[in-house]
Amino acid sequence: MPRPGGRGSGGGRRTHVALRATLLITTCVFALGSCGVMGLVIGKSSQTSTAGLDAADAAKYRLTDFPTQQAASFAEQYALVCMTFSPGKATERRKDLARYASAGVDPDCGWNGEGISTAVSATWDGTAEELPEYGANGRYIGVEVRTRNGELTTLTVPVYVKDLKTGEGMRVAGDVGEMPMPARADAPEISKKDEVVDDTLSAQLQHQVLPGYFEAWGKSDSTAMARFTAPQATTFATSGLDGRLSAPKVDTVEALVPKSLQGTDSYTYKAGQTVEVRAVVEWSDGTSRTMRRAYRLTIVNTAQGWFIQDIRGGMLDAQGGRADDERSGPSADEQPGTEADGSASPSATAGTGTQSSKGRRPKKS
Repeated sequence: MPRPGGRGSGGGRRTHVALRATLLITTCVFALGSCGVMGLVIGKSSQTSTAGLDAADAAKYRLTDFPTQQAASFAEQYALVCMTFSPGKATERRKDLARYASAGVDPDCGWNGEGISTAVSATWDGTAEELPEYGANGRYIGVEVRTRNGELTTLTVPVYVKDLKTGEGMRVAGDVGEMPMPARADAPEISKKDEVVDDTLSAQLQHQVLPGYFEAWGKSDSTAMARFTAPQATTFATSGLDGRLSAPKVDTVEALVPKSLQGTDSYTYKAGQTVEVRAVVEWSDGTSRTMRRAYRLTIVNTAQGWFIQDIRGGMLDAQGGRADDERSGPSADEQPGTEADGSASPSATAGTGTQSSKGRRPKKS
C-alpha cells in the first residue's frame, strides 16, 4: 500500500494494463466471430431457391411448356383465311396464307379455285394433340369455323413453335384436315318432384314487384332500383343493362317455397327469409323486335315487403332430351366438306300463399 500522494509499484500497473488489454482483445474476437456467423447465415438465406414440378406432377396437373393459347390464336387466324375464298381474290389469299405456312404446305389450303366462302368466326375447340415429329414444339390444334352461310366445321391445324418461352417463331407446319363436329348428347331430364311453387307469392311478384324492378334494371336507373333492392343486394342486382333492352313485360314467375316451409297448405315467411324465384321476361331491343330472356332471382322478406337480393341469367330446361331429329351425329347443315352453293370447301385431305302443382314449366309463346 503506497503512502498518500505516493506511487504504487510498477508491477501492479503492468498487471492492470495487461488485464484490460486481454479483455479488449477477447471482446474484439467475439465481435468478429459474431459478424462472421451472421454473414454466413445471411448469405445462405439470400441465395435464390427454385421450385419446380417433375414430369409426373406436370402430367398430373396437365401442365405444359407449350404456349397453347398463343398457338391456338395463330391457328384461328390461319383457319379464317383458309375458309375464306373467291376466284377474284385468289392471288391475295395465297399471299396471306404464305405468311403463316411452311414451304411445303398447300399454298391454296385445299381450295380448288372454284366457289365462294367467307369465314365469320374461328374458335379453338380446346384440343391440342402433340405433334410427334416436333415433340414439345408442335401441336395439332383443333379450330371450329363458321362461315357466313351458317356452315360449321372443324379444321385440324398443325402448328410449330420455335421458342416455347416467348411463343415466337410460329408456323403452320402441314396441311389442315377437316373433321366432324363433336358428337352431341341428350341432356338429362331434371326431376322437379320436390319443388313447390307458391302461386300467391308468384302473382304478387309478377304484378307488384318485378315489373318496376326490371324497368329500372333495364335502364340501370340506380335511384329507381333502390326502391326494389335489398341493402345487401349484389352488384348484378344493382347494375342493370344500361338501356340495351327496354319495355320489359314479365311473362311468367315461379316463387319456390323453401324446403323448411313445405308440407303445409299455407306459407308464412318471417323477416329475413329468402326465396328463389324463376322469371321469364319479354324485352324490346329498341326496334320492332322482342326477345324472351330467363332469370333466376333471390328475394328477401322484410317488414316493408319483398326486395331483390340477387339476379342471375339463364334457366334450366327440366325436360332435357334434344330439340333436333334425335340423331347423334352432326345435323345436315353441319356436315363438313360442302358449302351451301354446292362447291367443295377447302380441306386437305312477404305474406301467405297456397301450394300449386309441382314441376310446372313456364309456357312458351
